[in-house]
Amino acid sequence: MRQVQALGEIRFATLARAAEGLTQWRPLLMGFLTLLATAAIMFVGQLLALRSSGLLGLVVMLAAVVVLLGGSSGVGIMLMDKARNEPVRSFAAAASAGLLCLPRFLLFALVIFLAALAYMVVAALIYFVCKLPVIGGLLAFIAHPVLVLVAAAILICLIWVVGPLMAPALWSGLSVKAALANVLSIARARLVEVVLMELVLYVILSLICVMLFAGFVPATFSLTAMALNITSGASGGMGVYGPMSMFMGNSAGMGLVAGLGVLYCVVGALLTQVMIMGMNLIYLQARESVDSGAAEEALDDLIGDVRQKAEEVRERTMAAAERAKQAAQERAAKVQAAATATEPQEPAQTAQKADQATPSCPACHAAVAADDSFCSACGHRLK
Repeated sequence: MRQVQALGEIRFATLARAAEGLTQWRPLLMGFLTLLATAAIMFVGQLLALRSSGLLGLVVMLAAVVVLLGGSSGVGIMLMDKARNEPVRSFAAAASAGLLCLPRFLLFALVIFLAALAYMVVAALIYFVCKLPVIGGLLAFIAHPVLVLVAAAILICLIWVVGPLMAPALWSGLSVKAALANVLSIARARLVEVVLMELVLYVILSLICVMLFAGFVPATFSLTAMALNITSGASGGMGVYGPMSMFMGNSAGMGLVAGLGVLYCVVGALLTQVMIMGMNLIYLQARESVDSGAAEEALDDLIGDVRQKAEEVRERTMAAAERAKQAAQERAAKVQAAATATEPQEPAQTAQKADQATPSCPACHAAVAADDSFCSACGHRLK
């Protein structure tokens, strides 16, 4: 028996099936019809925006985006059927399933946004604690590299595993929670294997690109030059802007441009199908060793742990902020007390003290001596 080359439980040989994306005409037709419908809806939206209502045109443009994303998702679903060796569903079924996947993708994007926002809030709280004197510098020295390392690890998992494999997980019919649980379990247990599989897929895709464009590029240049010379009736001496003028100056040139555009769109769609097919295969292989129920439980535990740690960080941060506030208030009170002690006395207080120190006649308020019995001014009896 032939031994299959493998790393862990992920088999590299199966990635050769990614080239089957070149032979799948039904997903290719689905993608072409999607692009055609999107272009038509966008054209109508531009007309409405220019001639009637800009808001209505914006609504139509959003509808074009929905059609594009739904049709692309339908292509992925059809290729997922092929990757699982199941009968490829019809155009209508694939289109409806692709549209139903859009809310799941939006929910996944919302989850990623909220997770990134929560991480930034936690980092901001930690940096706020770093403002404390003396201990803040030590905390910044330790916390900042850790925060950068954790953010880098999260981005690596998101770019190389979670992002590419989330779409196949949703195309396979899973809910957002189940798909996210499976993908996170794959990222935690099989990160290295999945990254290596993707690198192999990129090598395969590069080889297919080299093979295709080795024929397309010279054929395009040679035949396009011949077609321009024949259809425009010119030979040489075109100058710098000559080719562009021949393309746009007659109907044949415009037909050449449109035809080349459609041809290279088809080639690009074929290469995209190879990419999608390969990602579907990588996901299906990586999911073989993942228990769906255990993955969802692990996701629930992870959410609980993150929530608990975030609450602990928040409480510690609030306590540190309260201590810093109290210390600042105490310092301000000490400064105020010192300033009050050194302030000069008010004139009224000085006069009052002077009045208390110098005796006066209660009748005429003239100054008298402490041992006088009668006021020398009015004769009032003092004692």
